[in-house]
Amino acid sequence: MAASFDFSHAPFDCLTPAERQQLGAHVDIAYFPQQSCLHEARSPVESLYVVIKGLISEHDEGEILGYYGPQDSFDARAMLSGQAQHRLMAVEDTLVFCLPRDLVLSLTQRNPVFGAFFYQDVAARFAVLANRPLQGQLQSMLMSRIDTAYLSKALWMDANDTVLAAARQMQKHHASCVLIHRTDGPAIFTRSDLRDFVISEQTAATTLLGPLAKAPLRTIEADAFLYQAQLLMTTHTVQRLVVTRQGEVIGILEQVELLSFLANQSHIVLARIERAESLDELMAANRNMEELVATLHRNGVKVRQIADLLSELRRHLLARLFTLLAPAEVLEHVCLLVLGSEGRGEQILKTDQDNALLIEDGYSHPALAEICQRFNDTLLAFGYPTCPGGIMLNQPDWCCEVSVMRKHLLSWMRAAHADNVMRLAIWADARPVAGQSRLLDQVSLAAMPELDGAFLSRFALPILQFEVPLSMFSRLVLGAGAERDRLDVKRGAIFPLVHGVRSLAVQAGMGACNSFERIDLLEAQKLLPTPLAQDLRETLSFFHMLRLQHGLNLVAQGRAPDNLIDPAALSSLERDLLKDALGVVKRFRQLIEHHFQLARIA
Repeated sequence: MAASFDFSHAPFDCLTPAERQQLGAHVDIAYFPQQSCLHEARSPVESLYVVIKGLISEHDEGEILGYYGPQDSFDARAMLSGQAQHRLMAVEDTLVFCLPRDLVLSLTQRNPVFGAFFYQDVAARFAVLANRPLQGQLQSMLMSRIDTAYLSKALWMDANDTVLAAARQMQKHHASCVLIHRTDGPAIFTRSDLRDFVISEQTAATTLLGPLAKAPLRTIEADAFLYQAQLLMTTHTVQRLVVTRQGEVIGILEQVELLSFLANQSHIVLARIERAESLDELMAANRNMEELVATLHRNGVKVRQIADLLSELRRHLLARLFTLLAPAEVLEHVCLLVLGSEGRGEQILKTDQDNALLIEDGYSHPALAEICQRFNDTLLAFGYPTCPGGIMLNQPDWCCEVSVMRKHLLSWMRAAHADNVMRLAIWADARPVAGQSRLLDQVSLAAMPELDGAFLSRFALPILQFEVPLSMFSRLVLGAGAERDRLDVKRGAIFPLVHGVRSLAVQAGMGACNSFERIDLLEAQKLLPTPLAQDLRETLSFFHMLRLQHGLNLVAQGRAPDNLIDPAALSSLERDLLKDALGVVKRFRQLIEHHFQLARIA
């Protein structure tokens, strides 16, 4: 029977070859005619079932709780307890695999990853889902440790050595750089620095390396992952990283050594963005980004890693677009911002534009209004819809001097009705992408003088705007009408998590924008207990994964992404995790409601 059972689906893909062989040898098949009962509530359970063909319905006192179709496994909770919680009926003629309870329980004890699907708390189950073995070579490569990759030897020289000596060392060892011992710390001299030196027409035989070398070094620890190296190179626009082990340099990781990991790699996209000399060239790079998302997801890269990478690439894209449109002089007096989910670095697929421009007090430029309009129009042509709320550069409220923005913020804080609170929430996620970031420092929400308890309660209040779609009996509450049988994962799940975390971060005066970074800081400052912080991280990752998966499916069909998930299209494991995740959202929502005393003003 081992050859018949499909081990490619979670959680069975976590089993070792020997464990698969053992389980396969004991798998049986059962047939249940239409309208027959598999078992009644509170009856003993001796097997874990996996549907081969047909459909099973789960009932509780006459109410249908859900369905199980091909590849779905059930009922894990009943198998663990040995007793059925609900009645199971065959909706149509159904074939199922029967996996002996005792053997499955034995495997959960011997294989911790397999067992996590049945026993672990919410955070651990989500973590296992995210980290389960993947077939794609890309994931295994990106999740490899840096010290498993080829590292170039680190060549050390003294600050008093000459440029000529460095050139000879680089030629001799086929190296692209040398490291320099300096009194103020180590520095680096690269092939690019050598090229710039030659152009300067100085004398290589007498010019010392020390003043020409650059510091600080861009370093990464040897036990970090290759995807983290990829992200650092993309973020800082560098072609190599100095690899350290416990602070000691052990080698150089060159960008060229990462070229084989992706057919459409992020640093190639970045290079196209940085080299773009026209809007057409930039649009081509924008299309490359869309292809990159699908490639990364198809190969099993985690959603949070994709979001980190896409956030950096999009930041470079927007910065390059603005520099193509605006004279260099303008950038000395303005700060281009992204807001909302883009500012948090949590947006993967294209969504409505949320951007703003801060202008230095007293500065003006005759073409600035035209530049802002062209910026928004170009993004629309790139596939980013205009913001229904008008949160864009071409709107006066979001393109103004620092002092004017301060007045806006204070006005919104003093009249903190629903629309103004959401404007402030969007502003709390502001992140600079081009120009002078110091301008944002002057009007960050944390810098505002009126963050008292009354305002913070009004700021947190929108978390009650949407109900969590989970009943008190842990049943999914789905939409009606146009949203029939669908679950809005943004309104009912992602928004309460993001806004609750944002409210706590604003109260604590944190400058971080990203929700995961905010959770980390709140945990570090003992403002969130560690178990809850773990649950929040994994739950938010899970919902981002569901939304991305759903969005990519719609894009593949030529449709615009939305947030309406069909639970029936999920596996039984994913539906179980969905209920667990919504339970975390509900508990966190209650915590925020109590913490900010929202009952007083709701």
